[in-house]
Amino acid sequence: MSTSKVNNYNVCVFCGSKSGNNKKFINVASKLGKELSKKKYTVIYGGGTLGLMGALANSVLKNNGKLISIIPSSLKNNNILITKPYKIIYTKDFVERKKLMLREATIFIVLPGGFGTLDELFEVISLNQLKVINKKIILIDVDNFWNPLQKLLKVIYKEGFLYNIENSNIVFKKSVNKTIKFIEQNI
Repeated sequence: MSTSKVNNYNVCVFCGSKSGNNKKFINVASKLGKELSKKKYTVIYGGGTLGLMGALANSVLKNNGKLISIIPSSLKNNNILITKPYKIIYTKDFVERKKLMLREATIFIVLPGGFGTLDELFEVISLNQLKVINKKIILIDVDNFWNPLQKLLKVIYKEGFLYNIENSNIVFKKSVNKTIKFIEQNI
């Protein structure tokens, strides 16, 4: 694996702006930020300081990683934004934010989160399914958080609503270490 390829690798992370009820969620977000930084990957995320987003961002910055915040302009004067990322990009709205994340990311990682996280995840799944993009999506399954989604995907496929489940490029991993290993094998 060449160093220049690794240094230009953009990992977009979707995750909650809340911490959730399980302390493991925050721990995994922090560990992910640390490990992505150690590998010299650029981390793209939504710009927040709260919840899993904040844990991820603070860990990237603490470990001297590159962090790109993509933020809708409506949140510009809000006190919930990371103040010292490598780069801040303001977008017109959330739709433009997603488009930019989709364009700039090489791969996606999804941690636990709420409706915003699910919206971002399903946008990537849909575009993969339609062959508009071809980018891997890794869901880190902290304490089986994503089990209901795995079951739903099987039902949707069984009932004939997916053309081909493989086109979705969805991969479930149980840990940050397995996630990093997968990324390294699929660069």
